[in-house]
Order: sequence, then C-alpha cells, then structure tokens
Amino acid sequence: MKYPVFDAHVDTLMRTASPQDYLEGNSTTQLDMPRALKGFVTHLVTAICAEAEKKPHEAFNRCISMYRDIVHLSTVELFLMIEGCQPLLDHPEMNEIIKMSSVVSLTWNGQNTLGGGIGTDTGLTEKGKQLAAELDRAGVILDVSHLCDRSRQDILSLGFRTVATHCNCRAVHDVPRNLPDEDILEIAASGGVVGITFVPYFLGDNASLDTIADHLEHLVELTDVSNAGFGSDFDGVPNLPVGIQDCTSWPDVFELLDRRGWSSNDIASVAGNNWRRVFLNS
Repeated sequence: MKYPVFDAHVDTLMRTASPQDYLEGNSTTQLDMPRALKGFVTHLVTAICAEAEKKPHEAFNRCISMYRDIVHLSTVELFLMIEGCQPLLDHPEMNEIIKMSSVVSLTWNGQNTLGGGIGTDTGLTEKGKQLAAELDRAGVILDVSHLCDRSRQDILSLGFRTVATHCNCRAVHDVPRNLPDEDILEIAASGGVVGITFVPYFLGDNASLDTIADHLEHLVELTDVSNAGFGSDFDGVPNLPVGIQDCTSWPDVFELLDRRGWSSNDIASVAGNNWRRVFLNS
C-alpha cells in the first residue's frame, strides 16, 4: 500500500561510503535514495551518531561533510540529527551545525559530559541543561530516545519540545531503551511523537511486522494516533525483523495495518503526517 513515509531516524550517513552511494544506490546499506523513493519515502531524519565510533571527531566531520554534499541533491527531503553531542561541544563550527540541525539527542548510550544515556543511572548535568535550553531557543527539537530514565525525566521536566525518534514501548517489551508508559504520556501531552523502531532487540522475541504493529497499537491505545510515527533505524542495526528487507518494505508495514483494521487516514498519520506536523508545522 502506498503511503508517503516520514522516517524519523536512519543511520545511513554513518554507513555510506560516498555521496554517490546514497544518491545513486548501493548494495551495502539498508537505505539509499533510489530505494527510499521505491518505498515512497518523502522525508528522512539522517542521524550522525559519532559517539559510537572509535574516532568520534573524525566520524563526525566526515558525516557533516557528507550531509552537506547530499542535502540539496536528494529528492527525499533530509533533516539532520545529532545523536550524542560530545563531538559537537568543541567543534569550531558548533553554532553553524546547530543551525543545520532539526533534532538533537544530548547523549548516545553511556554517559558524557551532558548527562546519562542508556546503561547509566545519572541525570542531566548543568552543562546538559544549558545546552538543552540553547538548542530549544534555536528551534531544535530534543530527542529522548537514548537518554536513561533519570536524564529523560530531567529533559521532560524542563518543558522543552521533545520527541522520541526511535523508541518502542516498555509495557510491550521490557528493555531499558523502550519507553515506560508515563514518559510516553508526557511526550504526547506536549504534542510530541514517538517513532516505533524496527530494531529487533527493542521489539521482543520473534521480531516481525506483527511485533512492530503490536508496539504501534499499544502506543496509539495509550495516547492517540496523532502521537505515533516511525523511526526505522535503518543502517543502525545489522539485522532487521522478519518481513523487513530494507527501506523498500514500507508498503508491507501498511498492508499489515490495513489487515488489522486501521483506517487509511490513521495509516497516513503514522506513516508520515504526524512527523510532518512536528518538523514542518504542517
């Protein structure tokens, strides 16, 4: 089924060897522009997760350069996300990169000088709170996906615009990277969106199209269809759920929702309209 897709999280910048590999296609990544168009993807949030790399500053600079090379050539509209801000803090172009960014996560997994990511139990530092305020003033959306429970609660308590670009529901599968219901409700109350992700470990045993739908339906039943979307995490994981081959598999997701009794309007909302409201005010 054909629905325009706004995918709120992919790691393709980290895995693409050259601008041409994204623009012309390749056989290595789970996403490139030709396949994204085949899957009816219209918008992508492209993350730079340099904190996960052995040489984070080098990886950060390479991906910023890659983004600058492809953003105006891509038929799919691209948005920049910084996933873990440590490499940004002492960057000579920090202010310019913030202006380029649409959404930012203060940490990746583990702890940095801003706060605690998954695997820790620490709150935001004063430096983290100051940067969060600076980002909010600059119109950048704050993503809580990789924050630990204490740091996520700190962000939510500050009243800034928050989303979870790629998180599932802890009530459906209890792992630390999934959101507890109370945090989902706080994000929803502020008008934010939670993007259900395709990471098998976050979906639970026998990860498949059906478990993706299970998390999505819990989210919608808990809040409202207007607070639900997708953040696939393509190119962020080596393996994908059964039924997901790559970014051309989006129509299969929506065909399953149709079989489960979803209306076309509700499918269109979660496929992309909700994220368009957040990122494009539309």
